[in-house]
Order: sequence, then structure tokens, then C-alpha cells
Amino acid sequence: MAIGSKKSVKGTRKRKAPWAPARELPSDGDESDNLASEDAAAGNDGSVHNSDEDKEGRDESDTSGEDGERIAASRASHKKVKPLAKKSVAGIIYISSVPKHMNVTILRELLDPYGEVGRIYMQPARKGNTVRKRTAKGKRAMLQYTEAWVEFARRRIAKAVVQLLNAKPISTSRKSVFCDILWSMKYLPHFQWMQLSERLAYEKAVARQKLRTEVAQARKEASYFQSNLDRSEASRRRATAPASSSSSSSKGKVSKDT
Repeated sequence: MAIGSKKSVKGTRKRKAPWAPARELPSDGDESDNLASEDAAAGNDGSVHNSDEDKEGRDESDTSGEDGERIAASRASHKKVKPLAKKSVAGIIYISSVPKHMNVTILRELLDPYGEVGRIYMQPARKGNTVRKRTAKGKRAMLQYTEAWVEFARRRIAKAVVQLLNAKPISTSRKSVFCDILWSMKYLPHFQWMQLSERLAYEKAVARQKLRTEVAQARKEASYFQSNLDRSEASRRRATAPASSSSSSSKGKVSKDT
């Protein structure tokens, strides 16, 4: 009974359909071949990636090297910019009294040993509104100056010159024309040469305007005097006209009576 039951059980198992494909299990050799092929493919992919990365690294290194060469060439072509030197501020001194026989050349020779002297301006003495340039005999007159401004290249030197020379004799030599004549100078803080130029231009403009007003006033007075002269001449003519007519009429009457 037990044997028969086993056979019956075996007989009751389902059979595969004749049309179903046969399923083959991979063997150990096939599995090893598949693993080897996968490893080879992975190795090929890794080598491809590594080669791409190496190319990119080489390209980047080449570009970085070219950029560095360009920067170095541009730096070599451009000159180095030097820092600007600190500009020295000029100092101006004012000389309130200028002795006779002194001019710009002599003043520069006297002050040049103490430091670099720049511009010098000396105000000429005026007689009225004009500067005397010729003498009565027609010779060139010696110009006299009343005040002067001297510009030094450095402000520190100008201050030192004022402290050293102010109220000191110009020359100690007995043969000099400036013997026993004292300097009278003062340092002008925060004063620029442009301000002096503006002041001189303003003074010239004022002098010109004053001259114009004086000329206009003189013309007005001359025209007024001429008009008064014409009026007096006309009134004199009118006064003499009746006398001449009366004398001529009296002469005519005398001739008729005769």
C-alpha cells in the first residue's frame, strides 16, 4: 500500500507542457566566465575614465601654464609705477621796505645762498599814477621800489630765512651801498603766489577804471566849457548886432537931409 501510494503520488505530478522552453541552470564554469567578462568591462570603463581625467588634468595644466606666461609677459611689458614724491610747499616772505639801488637781480643774489629762490616781485614806486622811467634830460631813470615778495622753494627755508635775517643789516661792508640798512621782512603763512597775482590784477583793473573815470570827467568838463564858450560868443554877437544896425540907419538919415 505504501509503495502504491508513492507511485500514485508520483503519477499525480504535473508534467511540463511540450511547448515550454527548457530552463537550463548555469554551470560553475559559465558563472566564472561571466564574472571575468564583467571585471574586464569594469576595468575597461575605469581605464577610459582615468584616461579622460588625465586629459582634462593635462589641459588644465596647459591652460594654467599659458595664463601664467601671459601674466608674466604683461608684467614685464608694463613699467613699474613709481610712487609720487611728496611735493614741497613753497613759502613766501614779504619785504616791507626796499632800499635805494636794489633791484630784482641784487635781491636774488643776496637771498640765493640761503636756499632756492623762485619768483620775485618788486612793487615800483609811483609818482601820482605813473612810474617814472625817464629823467628830465631824457635818460633812463633808476627805478625805485617800495616793497617786494620773494618765493622760496620750501616753506621751512622761508621761515628760517625770516628768523635769521629780520632786523639784521643787509651788508656789513663799508663799501656797500646797503651798509647799516636793516632787513624788514615777514613770513606770510597760508599765502600763495596766485593770491599775489590776483591782487596785482585787481589793482591794475582799479587803476584802469580810475583812469577811465578821470578821462571821462575831463571830457565832460571840456565839453561843458566849450558849450559855455559858444553861448557867450552867441550872446556877444546878438549884443553887437543892434548897435551896428542903428549906426547904419543913422548914416542913411544924415545923407537924406543933406
